[in-house]
Amino acid sequence: MNTKPSRRSILIGGAAAAVAPLLASCGGDSSSGNSSKKSIKATVGYIADGNGTSTVAVADKLKLWDKHGIDVTIKEFTDGPTQIQALGTGDLQFAYTGPGALWLPMQGKAKIAAIVSLGEADRIIGQKGITSIKDLKGKTVGVPEGTSGDMLLSLALKNAGLSDDDIKKVTMDPPTVISAFQSGKIDGAAIWYPHVATIKKHTPGTVEIAKSADFPDLNFLSTYMTGTDMADENPELLKRFDALAKEANTWKRKNSDKMVSVLKKKLDAPETALREEHKYINVLPTDEIVQKTKDGTIDTWLKTLNKQFKAMGKVQDIADPKDYYLGDEYVKA
Repeated sequence: MNTKPSRRSILIGGAAAAVAPLLASCGGDSSSGNSSKKSIKATVGYIADGNGTSTVAVADKLKLWDKHGIDVTIKEFTDGPTQIQALGTGDLQFAYTGPGALWLPMQGKAKIAAIVSLGEADRIIGQKGITSIKDLKGKTVGVPEGTSGDMLLSLALKNAGLSDDDIKKVTMDPPTVISAFQSGKIDGAAIWYPHVATIKKHTPGTVEIAKSADFPDLNFLSTYMTGTDMADENPELLKRFDALAKEANTWKRKNSDKMVSVLKKKLDAPETALREEHKYINVLPTDEIVQKTKDGTIDTWLKTLNKQFKAMGKVQDIADPKDYYLGDEYVKA
């Protein structure tokens, strides 16, 4: 019996250092599952937390890769922007990202293939005695750059009349944020559940000083993105992945009570941390995503986020969502 902790349990259970991405091939033989279609190879990225793993975990459980004719290799990442880079080099065909990376398709670096969920798991936390965003002035704050945590930090600072210049902002990946906060090397952090639950467990007195729900006008969308040329160069693969994402989403919505156990099996992570994160994830019904795509609601959400990214200096212009959200393809899949 192997008792050595996996990378996933380290990441969610309290990492001491960053770990390199893990490759794992899992499925897709054209002679099984969907035998009427020749399988198409694809590499799919995910992030080792509950929301970031949910689609691939359900696809594994239900054998959806075979059903939809995708010969898949799954690759683990710690953030969204790195995956977008991999899309650009052709090393990845689909990338899971949180809302913090949505400015990249708005810049023309990728396109949104599917909506995964709405989330309220992001937090700004402080060491004992730090009770407000203003208390972070002059303090060291760790944040994974280009993530939803980074976005929340900018929003919270602005709301408090501060800016990045008023804090000592240090870019670090999630495992390093966890270890740095637990060791007292940073005063605050912009991070999300389940990592917040891990930190609070090992660092008594940790204070949640801001959360994504503090900004109800913004919809913190998690998505699967793809390359800018996918719809033109490989529309069949896009169609198959969209169909898989829709089916996985429907199962997640109908089996919310089973998701924690499915994720625990996939991640080999503490159930309590995953359960805590699960409370802050809103999986929209697939038919609702379709309807909100048709009636322009999702376009409106994206434009609102675009305005925020412009205010943050991430983008210069307000892009038309139809230029980067492949909504028509999603609806038809």
